[in-house]
Amino acid sequence: MRMADDRPVMTPAPKVRWTLVLAASLAGLFVAAWILASTLTYSRPKSVDFLSYWAAGRLAASGNAASAYNFDAHHAVERTVVLFNGLLPFPYPPPFLLVVTPLGLIPFWAAFAAWVGLTGAIYALVVGRGGALPYALFQPPLVANALIGQNGFLTTSIFAGGLALLPRRPLLAGAILGLLVIKPQLGILLPVALIAGREWRAIVGAALSVSAALLAALLVFGPNAYASFFGMMPGFTARLAAGDWPWNEVASVYALLRFIGLPQAAAMTAQVMTALIAAWLVWRAWRLEKEERGAILAAATLLVPPYLFTYDALLLAVPALWLLKHPRERWVYPLTWLLCFLPIANFFDLYPGPNTIPLAAILCIWALHSRPIEGRAA
Repeated sequence: MRMADDRPVMTPAPKVRWTLVLAASLAGLFVAAWILASTLTYSRPKSVDFLSYWAAGRLAASGNAASAYNFDAHHAVERTVVLFNGLLPFPYPPPFLLVVTPLGLIPFWAAFAAWVGLTGAIYALVVGRGGALPYALFQPPLVANALIGQNGFLTTSIFAGGLALLPRRPLLAGAILGLLVIKPQLGILLPVALIAGREWRAIVGAALSVSAALLAALLVFGPNAYASFFGMMPGFTARLAAGDWPWNEVASVYALLRFIGLPQAAAMTAQVMTALIAAWLVWRAWRLEKEERGAILAAATLLVPPYLFTYDALLLAVPALWLLKHPRERWVYPLTWLLCFLPIANFFDLYPGPNTIPLAAILCIWALHSRPIEGRAA
């Protein structure tokens, strides 16, 4: 079995490399300045997505973990930081509370900086290995995660780290991939891939880590946290379906079609068909042990859930870095970069159009899947 690709990322001309480093550094400085202005310059911090994590952690740390899934109780804690209207809930399963509870023990501004700094450093170490750091930092969704304190640094690191270890340490790799239980919509295709690839030790590792995370959350927060989570989800999903979030902030085929005016039933049908095709392509790539199967899995993962957001597209760093290693497909990289950049421009009211991230994922899969089969046929 062969999956790992140890070739270095394309070595650019010195001017190009330093341009990328400079651009990534300027983006980092901009993010740092934005965070500093949000937390110190203004009398109250801005309402950013991390506020949801901090409020949930605050409730869990005070012994009220179940209240993290109560819209009113959770919003009341958020409003101790900044007054705002609207919905900024915590729609994550209780194992994610294990991650955010320590953040609730410290003031918001310090927790925000610690979260972005720590998860960003993990991302840089995991995804930026092997000379890939300039390109890993030059992914447009990175800006979104840093600005609003989302979880893309962490989930992408789990995904990329697990895939990197799979050929050498399958049990450990599976255990790492199982940590995606904190955001299960990004792990939907993992069983498809691991079963198709006959990665039985990785499956055992994933089952063990998922079970351990679920049990740990149960022991720490109690059964009421799970009951409240499952009780909250139908209302949260209904609000998403009703369009409480602008459709161009949602990065799925379903949202793209809703944005251009298709009715819900037609858009959801297209989403289901897209998800089934993506699952079949993953199955085929892993069954045939294609060299690029990990990159295909990462891109296909973004085509399955009807509800995921722009910051989740940091996962496309996995296929993007793979494409840069192979001259034949390298031309796809700037196109996918642009398709990921446009929704980021929407953060600054510079782009009013549809979310093009699903198009970037489809383009990646097309480029990857059209390669000759280099693995061993089943």
